[in-house]
This record gives sequence, structure tokens and C-alpha cells, in this order.
Amino acid sequence: MSVRKKPRVFDAPRALTDATVGVVLAVLLVVAVGTTTARVWVTDPHVTLLLTYLCVWVPLLGAVAVAWFWHGHTLRLLFRPLDLLWGLSIGLLARSVASAVEILGYGQMGTSAVTFGDTVYDAWWLFGALLAPVLLAPVIEELFFRGLLLRSVLGVTRANGGGRRASVAIAVLVSALVFALVHMINTDTPTTAAVVGVSTFVFGIGAGCLAALTSRLGGAIIAHITFNALVVVPALLLP
Repeated sequence: MSVRKKPRVFDAPRALTDATVGVVLAVLLVVAVGTTTARVWVTDPHVTLLLTYLCVWVPLLGAVAVAWFWHGHTLRLLFRPLDLLWGLSIGLLARSVASAVEILGYGQMGTSAVTFGDTVYDAWWLFGALLAPVLLAPVIEELFFRGLLLRSVLGVTRANGGGRRASVAIAVLVSALVFALVHMINTDTPTTAAVVGVSTFVFGIGAGCLAALTSRLGGAIIAHITFNALVVVPALLLP
């Protein structure tokens, strides 16, 4: 006699709590790492780089894991051929808007691009220049922001009587806003904060709409990879 497993039911309120805790922990850890680095407690730039990423990635992935194991969240980490086209289009469009925002904020394009010191082709360089910003960050951040956060806000809004379109709009806006705020934490001037905030918010809107329309994360991840690569690759090519 076979026993049927109960279907997983997504618990949106608890998943939203998971997402909130994840974001708060990430922000606190980013501030803590910045403080210790400023006090020269951590002097190795490689260690600082690794800590900067881990203090964001660990809480976000932890929130996704908790929601997946205990609160019925599904990762929706699916890809379709069409996701490549949509992802490239959204990534290119968002980067074009970001470049326009840079021109308005800085007077020229590319001031906010990442820069690298002397190139040393070792494992640290590969991690800091390519793997972390172009591959790992897009996957991890999309799992959280367009996966867990957007879906949980959508579920809570719908449960409270919101219509389908209104709920999707609120979920996309909230996920994009939180995404932008997290990226503004390490900015050091009001102008930089404004440029980074607007650029990441615009991208978050595009990626959120794509995830909501397709009900999967493949297109949003491709868009995120494209958006980041268009900053990193030119910086690597500069002398």
C-alpha cells in the first residue's frame, strides 16, 4: 500500500518573514564588515572581498533554504530557450537606462563601473572579477529577490484580497525597491546612492516583470548576468 505525500503548500506569510529576516541580517552584516574594514581589523583585500559577498549571500540563501524546506517555497529555477532572448533584452535595456542615469548623475558614462587593480590571473582574480559579479551574484540574488521575496509578497497581497494585477504590481515594486536599497548600502556619496539606487531599481522592475510573467527565474537570471557583465567586462578591457 503506497502512501501519498501531501502536496507542498506555499505559506506566503512565513516565507515573507524568512525574506525579511534574510534582508535584515544581510544589511547588518554588510555594516559590520564595513566597520571592521574601516578600523583595519581585516587588512587582506582578498578576505575583505570574500566577506563582502558572503555577508550578503549567506543570509539571502539561508532565507531561501528555510522557506524551501519548511514553508513550501519552490525555487522555480527553470530555463526555456525564450528566456535567453527576454533576458538579454531586459539586461541590455536596463543597462542602457543605467548608463543614461550615470550621465545625468556624473556627467559621463561609466563612472560607476567597477575597477580592478593590477591584474593577477589567479583564483582570487577569477572569483572577484568574473565568478562573483557575473555568475554567482545573479543566481543568488534572483533566487531571493525575484524568487522568494516577490512570490511571498504576491502571496500575502493576494491573501489579503488584492486583485491579480494589483498584487503583481505591488510584489514587483517591493522586490525592486528592496533590491535597490540593498545595493545602496555601500555607496559613499548622495550622487552615487542616487545613481545606483535608480539603476538597480529599474533593473529590478524589469527582472520582476519577467519573473512574474513567466513564473520562472531563467529569464531574470540571464537579464541579471547581462546587466552585470556589461559593467564588469568593459572594466576588465580597460588598460
